Amino acid sequence: MRNNFDKNVIQGISNSNEFKGWLLSRRWFMSKAALSNLEFDVLLDYFEIIAGRIFLTIINVKAPEYSKTYFVPLINYEKIEEILEPNETTRSNIVKLTENTFSKKLAMTIENEQKIITLNLLEAEFCLFFWKKLLFDTSISERFPTFDLELTLYNNQFEDQVNMKKVQNLIEAALYPDRYELSIEQLGGGNTTNMLFSLTIINKRVLNQKPISYVLKSYKDYSLSLEPSTLFVLVKNKFPNTPKIFGTIKIQGKETIGILENVSNLGNLGDIYWNELNNMIKTTFKEVDRDYSKFSEKSNVSLLIKEKCIETLKVSGEIGNYINNLHQSLIFPEKEEYKLESVDSKVFLKDYTERLNLIISGLLTNMNAQPESAFFNLPKISSILIDIKDVIERFRTEFEESKIEIQPVHQDLHMEQILFNNVDGQYSYCFIDFEGDPQLSLEEKKGRFPVEKDLASFLRALSYIKFNTLLNYIKNKIIQKDKFEVPEEILYNLFFRRAMKPIKKVLDIVFSVLNIWESKLIGKILKNLNLNYVLITYFYIERALHELNYEILFRPDKTLVPILGLKEIVDKS
Repeated sequence: MRNNFDKNVIQGISNSNEFKGWLLSRRWFMSKAALSNLEFDVLLDYFEIIAGRIFLTIINVKAPEYSKTYFVPLINYEKIEEILEPNETTRSNIVKLTENTFSKKLAMTIENEQKIITLNLLEAEFCLFFWKKLLFDTSISERFPTFDLELTLYNNQFEDQVNMKKVQNLIEAALYPDRYELSIEQLGGGNTTNMLFSLTIINKRVLNQKPISYVLKSYKDYSLSLEPSTLFVLVKNKFPNTPKIFGTIKIQGKETIGILENVSNLGNLGDIYWNELNNMIKTTFKEVDRDYSKFSEKSNVSLLIKEKCIETLKVSGEIGNYINNLHQSLIFPEKEEYKLESVDSKVFLKDYTERLNLIISGLLTNMNAQPESAFFNLPKISSILIDIKDVIERFRTEFEESKIEIQPVHQDLHMEQILFNNVDGQYSYCFIDFEGDPQLSLEEKKGRFPVEKDLASFLRALSYIKFNTLLNYIKNKIIQKDKFEVPEEILYNLFFRRAMKPIKKVLDIVFSVLNIWESKLIGKILKNLNLNYVLITYFYIERALHELNYEILFRPDKTLVPILGLKEIVDKS
């Protein structure tokens, strides 16, 4: 039955409303709001059938004044069990795969007879079958040139035996597949822009040998990726705090699959900040009508933070130096795009001011296009964006340095991009996802920036955690269960309409504690770093504007958090 599916059939299906709706449901599919009316075309830019049932597909999504290309490998099945290995046939996995399947009834002529069949398509990365065929089936890899595919394994960049062995292990598993047992597990809970899986390889013939795990990364945005070359530079510079890259698969010269080191970790850095802060607020301010006036004294708040946020204080005192070491290791003079350069500050800030003003104008236009009843159309909200323009201009004109140093940076360094581990009380950190700022075009991602861009992005996470913790407290302690109350509305009243409705005094105390928490951590993170406050604020504003745009498009009820971040900048200025 599968032999009846070719490029023309799949092309027709790709333009159906059912398939477009399925695309919109994918986490990696961008511009959901702009394309939600389904008025776009899906073109197959590349299509090859591998192993009879794997459709290697590059799709181009086109609409008026819009075009984006994705890597979308699909696997076709009649019964889901036929594409699964024995270790994949758990009930939970079958349910997950079935829920993620695109299904469509088709009327087809087969052997001169009209038949109704069901086409089931699943993102191929979910199945071990896909990875085994693509990475370890020599009968297929030998034909890669005919498919315009290229598999590259980096075994000459490593000087240590451990990582050389990991690359050799991949080669041996392809040469002698019967000797190895494989398993995969999705990473990130599916809440990642690209699809991530851990691949574990066990040599069945060597007793007591520890399994070796890798991260398989499917780059959904089909464009030249910065990550493989950046990770290569970090390996060359012997930077120990990023995953090593062991290989890539390219389609028509562009990376679609990355094979990376699987780094042991206990979670991302945001887990520490969020958990300790929420525990501190929850356990300290249990009763909303109690007298908490002692926390009006900064010294008492400092003692509270010291007692309740032990791990947060520790990692904050360390992470700034790790980020500094990362920036030093991203400089590689042998490659033009990895050089350190000094540029004229007036020219740089003039261009960046124009960029930020364009973002603000776009936000105001987008907000005005929404219904008047939308929360973010309130006059006090739009006035903040207008005030931010004035703040940006004042910073530009008052900047005193004649030169600004620019270099390659992470570009998207929030807390979820830093994994941590803890062995015998000692923390280690790993920086991940070097694909550049998702808000930038490919050419802009290739650009260089002041290191303050990364620090501003990291510090924005503190503001996000602070205000979401306050929202969490309002939800659990302040709103009345017998009334229909929205935490975001109470938070809005706290900052914009205090006279309209009596608000419990405990909120003022809690917010004061949160501010001291944030200020103390900023001091620890930036300690001993020679950074420019104006540049940090510039990029902090940019990050908050991007967050606001994202929330308006995807989570309108959460727009208040970046708005309050911008309001704080206006108030301080």
